[in-house]
Amino acid sequence: MLFRKIIPYTEIDPTEEAKWVIEGLIQKGGVNFITGEPKTHKSFLRKFLVASALSGKTVFDQFDVREPPQRVLTLIIEDRIAWERRTMDCMFDSLGYLLDPPIGVCKPFGFKLNNSTHIKQLIALVKREGYDFVTIDPLIEFHSADENNASEMSAVTVALHQLAQFATLLVVHHSAKSQNRPGMAQGSVERSLRGSGVISGASSLTMELTRIGLSAAHKLRKSGKETESLDDIKLLLDINDTWCWELEGALTPERVRSYILGHPGLTTGDLARRLGKRKELVVEIVEELLDCDEIAKAEGPRQRQEYFPFNSE
Repeated sequence: MLFRKIIPYTEIDPTEEAKWVIEGLIQKGGVNFITGEPKTHKSFLRKFLVASALSGKTVFDQFDVREPPQRVLTLIIEDRIAWERRTMDCMFDSLGYLLDPPIGVCKPFGFKLNNSTHIKQLIALVKREGYDFVTIDPLIEFHSADENNASEMSAVTVALHQLAQFATLLVVHHSAKSQNRPGMAQGSVERSLRGSGVISGASSLTMELTRIGLSAAHKLRKSGKETESLDDIKLLLDINDTWCWELEGALTPERVRSYILGHPGLTTGDLARRLGKRKELVVEIVEELLDCDEIAKAEGPRQRQEYFPFNSE
């Protein structure tokens, strides 16, 4: 029945607040987007947010996990499933999550959101298996509509909202081609989503990733209908190691010491690259930590000085 739930206006509570999986980043029961140009590591942000939500870890030192998902369904096309697990295992290890992750991964070739039969099958699966969180990466692979045609894309966005009645959605989508061209004024976060305006209209919250300088350095902007907008969150991605994201901040001895504790056997060059800082600054802090017996050094296999926690075997 199409109109099975009609709520009288006077029974609607206008003070009811939105619910959050991660407050300010992923709205529960919403259609949440991650967008950005190609090679901005959007999929790694998607994985990290899922790992953080399951582990209950505060994201970027400011976004608290409120209602962790019970079961996650990951729909991907481009990446190998083994790579999906390998990188997420690194994240879970770094976040201290020791349980078996309640995640199901599927590569549903041929599935299209704008096919009514397909979306009914997906909703039936979600309800039957108890998935309350679904990720879609990337959106372009899961529909056959013309992204610039509002009439065609409305079928896709309607399907997303149908699915969101049963599960929170986190959708990866490319940004508009003109969004980050040099010399162009930066548009709104909502307008960063590629294609017809019905896509941005369907979004409960949008996060936009932009790479800045080093491959590990990024900027995150976010905006949503029921949360404050933020324009300049500086992030670093720990590439080829934990694959976790962290808030970029001032480089302190404690930060360097903590990184060495979690990643023994690195050189100052390794530390500088992974922390996204100048090597000279890292060397200065490493020498300070050595003087205070906070860390130890040893010669590595290629006669390079490597650093370890003090008294590490």
